[in-house]
Amino acid sequence: MPPSQLRLSRSLCLILLAGLLLRLVYAAAQPSYERFDSARGGDAAWYLVNGYGFFSGQAHGWVQHKPFYLERIPTPPLYILFAGFVQQFADLHAAVQIMRILQCLASMVTVYLAARLSLLIAGDQRVALAVAALLAFHPGLVIEPATIATETVYITFLAMAFWLYLEYVALPGHEAGSRPSPRAAIALTAMALALATLTRAVAALLPLLVCLHLFFMSRRHGLADWRRLCLILIVVYAAIVSTWTIYNLALWDRFVIVSDQLLPALWRGAEMDDGSPAQNDALLNPEAGSDADAACHPDCKYQHPAELYIEQIRAVLGADLAGFVLRRWQELAASLLQPYGTFAFGDTSIRAAASDMLGQGISAEGLLGITRIDGFAIKLVFWLFHIGGIVLGIVGMWHSRGQAPALWLLLGFVLYTLAAHLVLLALPRYLFPLEFVWLIFAGISLVAGCDRLMPDRA
Repeated sequence: MPPSQLRLSRSLCLILLAGLLLRLVYAAAQPSYERFDSARGGDAAWYLVNGYGFFSGQAHGWVQHKPFYLERIPTPPLYILFAGFVQQFADLHAAVQIMRILQCLASMVTVYLAARLSLLIAGDQRVALAVAALLAFHPGLVIEPATIATETVYITFLAMAFWLYLEYVALPGHEAGSRPSPRAAIALTAMALALATLTRAVAALLPLLVCLHLFFMSRRHGLADWRRLCLILIVVYAAIVSTWTIYNLALWDRFVIVSDQLLPALWRGAEMDDGSPAQNDALLNPEAGSDADAACHPDCKYQHPAELYIEQIRAVLGADLAGFVLRRWQELAASLLQPYGTFAFGDTSIRAAASDMLGQGISAEGLLGITRIDGFAIKLVFWLFHIGGIVLGIVGMWHSRGQAPALWLLLGFVLYTLAAHLVLLALPRYLFPLEFVWLIFAGISLVAGCDRLMPDRA
């Protein structure tokens, strides 16, 4: 191995090690389950309780005063299974720590795969190092593995699927040696996409994006056997995803494909005043007040019928279609531009503080007031990585336009995610999986910029 290549390998290992240590240190400093076992526990407590319930042998029960109902699990099951499996070997406190460690490792797998993807696109190991550094030290990606939520696992499966497909199917000429065949690689791609879908339902139509890309490759680059590859992809993907449908039909006589939250997500995208589950229940069923709640047995559960969601969505669209479209664009833009994860460092955001200042008029005191909000310094780093990543990512996409196979797949994923959340509820958390794509192209942009500024030291 040439010395220069060895130095690059050592540098990549150091970046991965430093990124892992940052994640582990932050995760170790976070509170255990006992601290968020409350009404504020949110998704974390829900996943842990339902995960425990899935392996309990009971259809319904209580864990730490929280109920689980296996016959009405609304989300895809993979993260619930993950949370429940870990709890088979540890109590809640230890299970949370184990899950965080495993998620830190998964996050570093994403960093490595993003570096490999950038190498496929740019063919430059300096780009791979730049991309690895951007993902390893991105504050949002550092703190996310400490959260008991689906994002880290979902992003890892996505990165794995894109890497398998590009390296072994769409761009098979980059490395010599022993390699899986395109048919084996497309089957592995389908498995990774299926696991991503069973983690987050929004990925359900991504196989169609890959099939479209295969068609594109057949037309532009002469990819042979693309129809058979599409068939393998769809069959393997459907076989894995359908296990959740079969489980629900066999045990609970309930037909569900991946998730039954499509209508609720559409409704939340249309409704202006949605919020907590209690607020949403009141909006959907305003006649059910405190009397109905008091009469409800502690073990009861209420599911809003699909017809109610459809009726209210139609009412919103019929009352003000133009306003609905405008709100969807505004919510999507706000969620895209807001860094995810800053909430962990204080409730007041930089954007909210800046909006307040602008409402009162720009002044030196107002600008100083922004710097005094909780966690200003770390939130500013979030903003620099996030907005800088998007801007440099777009520039890097333009710079990579000659690498159409890889560019169009990753750009297609960006457009797919944005289009989905233009219709469904859009939150910074839901758009967070785009971060690793922006940073891949941001790394390409950074290296290209350095070469232009310092050509003699390229």
